Amino acid sequence: MKKLLYIFAVTGMMITASCSKNFLQIDPQQQTDASLVIQDLPGTRAAITGIYSLMQSINGYGRTTTLLPDLMSDNVYISKKNQGRYLAYDQYNTVATDGYAASQWNQLYRVVANTNLLISKAEKVDYPVADQAEARHIMGEAYALRAMAHFDLVRFYAMPYNFTTAADHTGVPVVLKSGTNKDEIQSPSRNKVKEVYDQVIADFSKAISLLPKTPVGFKTAMRGRMSHYAAKALLARVQLYREDWVAADTLAADVITNGYYTLLSRSQYIEDGRKLNNAESIFELQYNLLDNPGSDALANFYWQSGSYGDALASENLYNAYASTDIRRGYITKGKRKDGEDPAMLVLKYINNTSFEEPVKVIRLAEMYLIRAEARQHQGLDAAAAQDLNTIATRADASWTPTAATGAALQALILDENRKEFAFEGHRLFDLTRNKLTFTKYRSGTNTIAIQPGNGKTILPIPQSEMNANKNMEQNEAYKIK
Repeated sequence: MKKLLYIFAVTGMMITASCSKNFLQIDPQQQTDASLVIQDLPGTRAAITGIYSLMQSINGYGRTTTLLPDLMSDNVYISKKNQGRYLAYDQYNTVATDGYAASQWNQLYRVVANTNLLISKAEKVDYPVADQAEARHIMGEAYALRAMAHFDLVRFYAMPYNFTTAADHTGVPVVLKSGTNKDEIQSPSRNKVKEVYDQVIADFSKAISLLPKTPVGFKTAMRGRMSHYAAKALLARVQLYREDWVAADTLAADVITNGYYTLLSRSQYIEDGRKLNNAESIFELQYNLLDNPGSDALANFYWQSGSYGDALASENLYNAYASTDIRRGYITKGKRKDGEDPAMLVLKYINNTSFEEPVKVIRLAEMYLIRAEARQHQGLDAAAAQDLNTIATRADASWTPTAATGAALQALILDENRKEFAFEGHRLFDLTRNKLTFTKYRSGTNTIAIQPGNGKTILPIPQSEMNANKNMEQNEAYKIK
């Protein structure tokens, strides 16, 4: 972290008003003060735009962050005809020197470092009255994005919140300050998981207080920027993961009732589900003709036509859908060229020409299923079943509304999550936080039984980080015995 934060500070923070996408690359010897750059609204706008760009990377939501929770679960496997990407995750033999784990770690901490810089510098700017509302909104976005990055880090690199009774097991470093010279750089140790969650909640809460219910600087129909209700929706997810059922219920209900989102109809689900700014999307990472991952995009990893298409859906996932379920339209039974026959081909991401399909970070459907799960755990089974039925019926006209209770209802809610959010980066976390045994499917008849607490369900701390930071501790499954 010591080495990395110094790199982030001197290469990731400098933004000019004319910079439309990326932070400028600054020579470390220049030691330029970020306050010379973030000194007005145009500079602040450029800063937040740069942070969104960091999150779009293939080392973040553009591929790895979205792919791994499906690949490491019972949803997805790598074809025997492949380009060699992510094989260790398919085989559950990842090692500490794994490049994907290191790249995602670095990318997420770049987001943290740059949000820290924006927050610290923008707080000192005396914005004209006419600019203050938008500047305040951008500050709220920065707090929410810092929360999101820390949350993703603790989800991927630490065991679930309920792994220990008090969540006092090892988490990830909480970094709230980014220096602009070597003297300000520290070598942080890993915080406890509870401490990470506490900071994530504090940052999302701060963001909600800064973000007005009607966005400033963009319209409510724009889903590619963090908003008041997007921050609440993500906080609802955080509270669900930490098993604060009342808080998760309350936040999800607020977004459902007061947010400006509506569920897509059954007839709209497949086509509109791939579109920018659809009515159900709460927050998404967006791409355009000039700003996209190109051949490294999710579409190329999943889609077979003109792509490398290494990732296939498991037959187990395909069979989880009734034949009348519209969501089955995101999978088709076909043949993998020079590979599996039959193969379950994924159709969720199919734009491999302009690569403009957004990555859906959180949708309104999740609010219904968060509320369902939270209410079931509060003993409110009838209300929980109602939310479950809303999502299930939307997808499948033949769904028979359930009146299940207790553990049976809980299992149905989890199954519905699997069907609703396949290929969106949810499944592994739902399995591990519920302490469930699952089967990792692979090509052919190869399978791996994954037990609760398996240390390989989380990623290694990068070996380069271990080498650079004397205070860093490796995850147990990756320690040299």
